[in-house]
Amino acid sequence: MEKYNAYVMLNNLMRGRIDEVLIHYFEKFGAEKQPVIEDNFSFIMLDVVEQDRAVIDQAKGFIASKPAFASADPAATKLIPAIQDLLAVLDEMKVYYDSKGYVDDDFAKGKELHAKLLTAYEAYDKLAQNYYTALQKMGDDQRLADLQEFKNAGQDIRYNALKFMIDAEATAMELNAQGINAANVLELDLAKFKAKYDVMTADLTALTTLSKDKDQIQKEGLNEFSIKSYVEAATEVKVGASNIIERIKNKEPVSDSDLSGQFLDSTEGTPETFNQLISKAVERYNGM
Repeated sequence: MEKYNAYVMLNNLMRGRIDEVLIHYFEKFGAEKQPVIEDNFSFIMLDVVEQDRAVIDQAKGFIASKPAFASADPAATKLIPAIQDLLAVLDEMKVYYDSKGYVDDDFAKGKELHAKLLTAYEAYDKLAQNYYTALQKMGDDQRLADLQEFKNAGQDIRYNALKFMIDAEATAMELNAQGINAANVLELDLAKFKAKYDVMTADLTALTTLSKDKDQIQKEGLNEFSIKSYVEAATEVKVGASNIIERIKNKEPVSDSDLSGQFLDSTEGTPETFNQLISKAVERYNGM
């Protein structure tokens, strides 16, 4: 579980902050060979802070440890150097744009860095997709086995807690499948998203009721505080999805100031915040 969690946290960094930084850059400069440079240019380059990068070394440290994950281990082995190469380019860009180096060289280095980023991103993206596939399969197989085991053993709280997690992640995957992020959140196909959301919400209702059954808690040998903590986190996940729905219904785009800032994962009604809340719930689930 510790190894699996390390791989999941790496996944969350990639789908979270790294994606935010890349999306923010490419929306400004485009993804063609030559960057689009506007008149009256102004730009704040986002970055991935050192604290967030710790999960890269954690995942790397688990690759050779037992148990072996047949598909995820080789995928992580190939991916991590590509992540490090990508971050190295992004770090160069951060220094360049923070210091307004483009004023001194008329974007000469900016164009070089743009080309370097495209090369690094192309290598990273291919390996990232392989990693996502491997991790998803590994997680799906294990969780379905656990789900069946809980059901057979009459461990209803564990069963519903895991089912909520599976269905919450399926809701997040719908956002990913549609290519939705904070910048284009209003383009979400709400009907498809709400179909997943409704299943997740029903799970939460069942889990909330079960979490108050002290006899069932004792039967499953669970800690009452840990269950309460998980239900609170699960409720926040549901609210995070509800906020996305409200934003779409109100036709309220994410503000430019939020898009250009570094706190999208705490801005209400964004996929980034929803993913962050799921990560928090996963930690609470593991703590059960």
